[in-house]
Amino acid sequence: MMLKWKITSSDEHKLVRDYLLHDRAFSNRLLKELKKSGKILVEGEPVTVRHSLRSGQILTVHMPIESVNENLKPIEMNLNIVYEDDFLLTINKPRGLSVLPNMNDEVTLANGLVDYYLQNHIKSTVHIVTRIDKWTSGLVLIAKNKYIHYLLSKQNIHREYRAIIEGKIQKEIGTIDLPIARNLPSIIERKVDVNGKRATTHFQVLKEMNDRSLIAVTLDTGRTHQIRVHFSYMGHPLIGDDLYGSTQRSINGQALHARLLKFKHPINSKVISCVASYPSEIQELLI
Repeated sequence: MMLKWKITSSDEHKLVRDYLLHDRAFSNRLLKELKKSGKILVEGEPVTVRHSLRSGQILTVHMPIESVNENLKPIEMNLNIVYEDDFLLTINKPRGLSVLPNMNDEVTLANGLVDYYLQNHIKSTVHIVTRIDKWTSGLVLIAKNKYIHYLLSKQNIHREYRAIIEGKIQKEIGTIDLPIARNLPSIIERKVDVNGKRATTHFQVLKEMNDRSLIAVTLDTGRTHQIRVHFSYMGHPLIGDDLYGSTQRSINGQALHARLLKFKHPINSKVISCVASYPSEIQELLI
């Protein structure tokens, strides 16, 4: 990965080291790796981190090549890529596919990404920025370099979900502000608990059917299973969510879809907005 910046008058006489650390949010560790296996060029000529910059010059950084995690085996997949450039990509993940390997799943989105990187000569390991559950479909944001991952992690990324809940909720627009904690002794399940961490969920009803409702959901916080826990507590569990009390099992797993991602590009500052189409299982529930 190659990055370029034009030096302005306000950065005149700054050392490359100081510019990268303070103006471009490089870490000391990344700077050490860059000195070891990357390249730093000013006007096309190699320089050290002690080089003094001048206004109008072009600083080019060739990022260190990242080695792929040996535990991640490449597995060929038909990835549904919604957006991609040299720095990041977003994928519309299908239902039933875990994002990262775990004790129950060896075939995951991460394995598919490793294969995709190999096939397309992308010299990086997998950096997942936004994760979703195995049975939640929709958008996952992936950085192609740990520096890009770091920059994206510092953003307040706008994430919008679609959920299909049991029954009809009384309010067309509302907010659920209830703390969430672990439901011990389970290591997976969560519950509403006064001693838990603050969790705020905003919703809007988009469509009502006989025994279910389609809602748009945004979050102020990102607690584990937040949407599922909040609506179950309100008496409207997500369709198919047997962990949180759904009685309608027309699909396997919760009817939840990460519909929209909006964020500022970490390199060019353009606003990127991605929308993921519904999987067939969700579409069938909307009829």
